[in-house]
Amino acid sequence: MSHRVNDPATVDHSVPSSDSASAWLKFGDGASSIVLFALMGMTCIDVIGRYFFNSPLDGATELTQLMMGLIVFAILPTVCYREEHVSVDLLDLWMPDNWINIRQIILNLLMAIMMIFVAWRVWISANFMVDYGDATEFLAIPYAPITYFIAGMSAVASIAFLLNTLRYMRGKGPMSPDRSTTAI
Repeated sequence: MSHRVNDPATVDHSVPSSDSASAWLKFGDGASSIVLFALMGMTCIDVIGRYFFNSPLDGATELTQLMMGLIVFAILPTVCYREEHVSVDLLDLWMPDNWINIRQIILNLLMAIMMIFVAWRVWISANFMVDYGDATEFLAIPYAPITYFIAGMSAVASIAFLLNTLRYMRGKGPMSPDRSTTAI
């Protein structure tokens, strides 16, 4: 029986502790977890204040928007490296196993190019935000630092795609049919 790409029993998304990328991935995991916990606490305070004291937390909407951006882009490199994206696998059942690594090399190279382009354009937008002094309306929190963070994490995601390309070239990517580990 041939290996199926999306069989949960055969796909290992864990990152070994010896992996050179694991420290960066743990940073993203930890940062997004901390921000998510803070968002949860802020939402609880906002709801309790709104319904019991008729006094919602000032600026909760702005903080929620900023925190969501931090959560999504802090975890993006991890999702890219582990290839945990939402995907449609209509053709995977008919694709021969020996084509999987080639397909993933091409896709990861294309995604690396696209993500570095995104990082570059977002960085330019952040520069404009600094020039114009863009900030949130109520709390006056500047948008530029968050936007620079988004650009930086997009660049790190591009590096994650390049690392995946190397893993697939060695036959050890997360979806490689005959891989023994996910390390580079």
